[in-house]
Amino acid sequence: MSGTSLAIPPHLLTVYRGLALLSKDRIQRLRAIAEHIASASYDIVCLQEIWIYKDYEMVREEIQHVLPFSRFFHTGALGSGLAIFTRFPLIGAQALPYSLSGTPAQVFAGDFFVKKAAGNVVILHPVLGEVEIWNTHMHAAGEHGPDTRQSHRIAQSWQLASAIRGGAAKGRYILVMGDFNSQPGSVPIAIMRDHANLQDSFLVAHPSANTDLPHPPSSAEALIKYGTTCDSPLCTYSAGKPIPGNVLEHGGKRLDYIFYRQPAVARRRPLVWKYRDDAGSTGAENGGSSLSGDAYIESGKPLQDSMAQAPKLRCISSEVILTDRVPGHQFSYSDHFALLSTFVIEGPSQQYQSHEPPSATDSESHGPSTANSLEPLISQNDPERIGSNLYAAGDPFKYPSDGNSLSHSTSIPSTQKSTTIRTALNTLRLYTRISQNTAKRHLQICLLALLALIGLTVGCAWQPKSWLQPIFTIVGALLGATAATFLYTGFVWGRWEEGLLAEITEEMELELRVVEMEENMNR
Repeated sequence: MSGTSLAIPPHLLTVYRGLALLSKDRIQRLRAIAEHIASASYDIVCLQEIWIYKDYEMVREEIQHVLPFSRFFHTGALGSGLAIFTRFPLIGAQALPYSLSGTPAQVFAGDFFVKKAAGNVVILHPVLGEVEIWNTHMHAAGEHGPDTRQSHRIAQSWQLASAIRGGAAKGRYILVMGDFNSQPGSVPIAIMRDHANLQDSFLVAHPSANTDLPHPPSSAEALIKYGTTCDSPLCTYSAGKPIPGNVLEHGGKRLDYIFYRQPAVARRRPLVWKYRDDAGSTGAENGGSSLSGDAYIESGKPLQDSMAQAPKLRCISSEVILTDRVPGHQFSYSDHFALLSTFVIEGPSQQYQSHEPPSATDSESHGPSTANSLEPLISQNDPERIGSNLYAAGDPFKYPSDGNSLSHSTSIPSTQKSTTIRTALNTLRLYTRISQNTAKRHLQICLLALLALIGLTVGCAWQPKSWLQPIFTIVGALLGATAATFLYTGFVWGRWEEGLLAEITEEMELELRVVEMEENMNR
């Protein structure tokens, strides 16, 4: 893949509920999703809620000829349910279990036991170099308020955003996708936008997606203009759900996203690590979808040459897909529709032109001279031009402008970011008090259960009826289990959650002080 304008289409498929025995039509839907992926020309696919490893193996076997590299992420008692498939080789991978992911008292919600997480892989792209891909599925409670119910999701988004910033600081392009269980105007999405400096690909392709239409949209119109992926009347799995009226008016909810951003700084290693497939001209370098398996990695150009190349990733289209029924059946592919975004890789000469989608001629043109025309991300001869809009390594408070660097999204006003952090802090502080009160109540219940157990044990010795003995034994066992459970949720988990909330809060407070310092410097 090389050329003036290169299309690399990362795709997100938000997949089915995959718990064995509990999921409706699981096998049929999974096979249909795998067949769809196998017949398409995707470069990156992220799936959520694949709880069963054999299901992952089945998908991998079905699509291995088009997406030969994949990773399944293991977290919690039941796993994270996350999997990433890609056409490009993996050079790194990790799971990021979220510190806060529901409570043990919320047994039927299940988030605490599956341990919601984000999965990360680093791929080697022939033009962009290292690209970080994040696949996440966040906590599912509290989207309808009060705000304190989404505190765990706020903490998760902050944890993920901090990890994303670390990847961008290494000079990597970033793609973040998954089920965020948050609507566009929520605090978690604001954190992804303002703290991680991510761009929403659907919003880039549809600038009015977050504004209300003058009239309630039809279900089909909501898919196109709002990007609704969940609770759509068009989805068979939405039937019978208690969906609020305001959600139905908008044709569903937009909970699934594909975010992206450019690197924050110049690379500290060569940009282009070549990835070749000498078996044919349709290999990875030319954007083909077939791989022989004989590909290898070799050293890129010297550092001074790689720093003189700064391609830019831009979204040209984003759409909701897989909205029809599974072929031959009367049910949908999933309770969430899939989201598909297509990107192009541009050189600096194109970044100043109109942001119209490139023509077919541009997309297909290629040649060795293209890479040499790219402008430097940071000038090697003058790396610290303090006072200019160019990011200088010695000035941590300089944000790059769109014209002189890769990072379009880092030009977010500090006041917007500080407002987001203050809102998140207020919510977390309020939730911390609620959590402390809940822990106290659970400890009180534990104490009452222990007192009742002691009384039952003493009374058991004085009761004259032998037939009451089994009842006393059963009740005593229940009281003992109750005391142990509430001791864990009240003391162990209560202290645990309080400490994790304090850690996230202190991180946010520190970042807020830095942002306020930037604001004072810019006045």
